[in-house]
Amino acid sequence: MGGEDREPEKPRSFGMRQREDFDVCVIGTGAGGGVMIDQLTAAGFRVVALQRGPYLQTSDFNDDELQTFWRDDVFSPDQVETWRIDDQSSTETGRFTSVAYCVGGTMTHWAAWSWRFRPDEFKVLSTEGPLAGASLADWPVTYDEMEPYYERAEWEFGVSGDASANPFGAPRKRGYPNPPHPDRTASTRFKQATRKLGYHPFPTPMAINSRSYGGRPGCIYGGACGGYGCPIHAKGTTYAISIPRALATGRLDLRANSMACEITVGPDGRARGVRYLDEDRREKEVFAQHIVVAGNAIGTAHLLLMSKSAVFPQGLANSSGLVGRNLMFHHAVGLNLTVDEPAFSFTGLETHAAIDDLHPSDPKRGFIRGGVVVECNFPARQPLTYALLGQSGYPGMEQSWGQEFKDYLRNFPRTVGLNMVLEDLPMEDNRVDLDPDVKDGFGLPAPRITHRQHPNDLTMSRWYGDRLMEIADAAGAIEKWSWYSFTKDEPAVKGSAHLHGTCRMGNDPERSVVDRWCRSHDVRNLWMVDGSVFPTSGGYNPTLTILANSYRVADHFVGEARKGNL
Repeated sequence: MGGEDREPEKPRSFGMRQREDFDVCVIGTGAGGGVMIDQLTAAGFRVVALQRGPYLQTSDFNDDELQTFWRDDVFSPDQVETWRIDDQSSTETGRFTSVAYCVGGTMTHWAAWSWRFRPDEFKVLSTEGPLAGASLADWPVTYDEMEPYYERAEWEFGVSGDASANPFGAPRKRGYPNPPHPDRTASTRFKQATRKLGYHPFPTPMAINSRSYGGRPGCIYGGACGGYGCPIHAKGTTYAISIPRALATGRLDLRANSMACEITVGPDGRARGVRYLDEDRREKEVFAQHIVVAGNAIGTAHLLLMSKSAVFPQGLANSSGLVGRNLMFHHAVGLNLTVDEPAFSFTGLETHAAIDDLHPSDPKRGFIRGGVVVECNFPARQPLTYALLGQSGYPGMEQSWGQEFKDYLRNFPRTVGLNMVLEDLPMEDNRVDLDPDVKDGFGLPAPRITHRQHPNDLTMSRWYGDRLMEIADAAGAIEKWSWYSFTKDEPAVKGSAHLHGTCRMGNDPERSVVDRWCRSHDVRNLWMVDGSVFPTSGGYNPTLTILANSYRVADHFVGEARKGNL
C-alpha cells in the first residue's frame, strides 16, 4: 500500500474466447471504477475502461475561476440534466450535479474530505426504527467488515489527519499515513470558538499530501481544491494513482471520450457487452465477460434504464423496479462570518478543522440523524465566487451595487466559512429516470432528477443553523450571514456533488438492485461500485466509503475468479 511498486501477477482468463472479448469492461474511472481497474489489472485481468470525456493533462488544470468553476468548460462542458420537485411539477433544464466527465471521474476535482462512516450509519433502520415517508434500510455489510478497506483506501490515497483527535469518529486499528495539515487563521478561530462551547475540534482528514508521499509531492496550499484538478498530484485521485498504475501493467485498454449508451444482453440473459459512442459519435460495441458500472448514482441508473431489451423491458437489472429509486444527495447549512483579522481562508485546503460532537443522532432534537461541522473556505475560496454568492445570499445585498457592495467585498480577506454535511433520508419517490422530452448532447434522453426533502431534513437543517450561529458568536463574529441548501418555501436540494442511492445494495432481490458484493441480483455478470449502491447517505462526504467498498468488491471478485465461481 501507499503507492509502492507491486509485482504483477500472471494474466488470468475466464476461459476460451471466440472473439476479442475482454475479461472485464469498467464503465467510469472515478473513485469506484478507478479502484476496480487498478485491482483487476494487478490481478492479471484484461480490462477495457470506457470514460465519457477526455483524458485531461495536468496542464489543463488551472485556477481560472470563471472557466473552471462557473462555466465548467474543463470537466463537464456537455452536461445536461433536468430536475423537478415531484411528478406533478414542470421540469427545469440545466446542470444540477457537480460531476467531472473525464478520466479519473468526479474524484479528479473533489475537495478530498476523507471520512469513514460511523458504525451506526451502516444500520440506520435498526438504529432508528421505521420513519413515515422514508425508505430507511440497513446496509448488508457492517462497519467491522468495511474497516480494513477504509484503512487500505486511506493508505493508498495518502490521507492526512490525526486519528486520535475525534472522540466521536469510527473506531480504527491504524492511524493516517500522513500528519495533519497546519492550521490557517480561519481554522484557528474555529477551534478556539468550538472549544469555548465545549466541543472537540480536530484536523479534517484530507486525501491531500501534507508531505511527499507515494511518489507525489506535498501540497503547496493554493486554495483551489474543490472543483479544480491538482496540477502537481498532491491530491489523492484515481487520475493520479490508480489509472497510471493500471496502464503500467499493459492490461488496460483505456478508451476516453466514450459515452456508454447501452449494456447489451445475450440470449442467456447475461450482459454481453457495452454499446458506446466514440469521440466522433460513431457507434461501437465492446465485449466482456463481466461488466462493472461506476458512473455515479445518476449516470449508472441512467445507463441501466437506457439498456432495455425483451428480457429487461423496464431497464437492465430492474426486476425490483428500484433502479433509479431512493436517490439521495446531502443537504447543507453554511454560515459566513467576518472577524477582526485576516482569516486567509483563500489559502490552504477547502477545510482544515471540524467537529463531530453534534453528529450522533438524537430524536430529542425533533429529528433523526445528523452530520459533521467544518471550517470551510467556501465561498471565500476565490473572489468571483464570493462576490456572486454574496449578492444572492447576503441579507439585504440582493443585486446590490455601489458602496454597500464594495464594503462587502472588502470583507473577503477577513471571512471565515462554516459548513456542514447533513444526512439526506432516502425516499423511493426521489429518483432518476429518462426525460421523455429533453435530449443530451449525444442525442440520448437526459437524466431526469425528481428530488425533494423529507420533513425531517427541514427540522434538522434549522437546528444545525442555530448551532452555527452560536459558533460564529463564540468566534467573535463582526458580521455573519447564513445560507441553506433548501428553504421551507422550496423544500428541495436540486443537485449535489454527493450522489447516493438509485441501485441500492441489499440481501432481498425484491427490495434492492445488487447484493452485498454489489453484484446484480438479476444479471450475475453485472456489478456496480459507486455511490449508487448506498442504502443510506450518512452524514459525511461519500468518497472514502466508495473507495473502501470498491476495494472490498475487488477482493471478492478476484477471490471468486480464482475459485472458478464467476
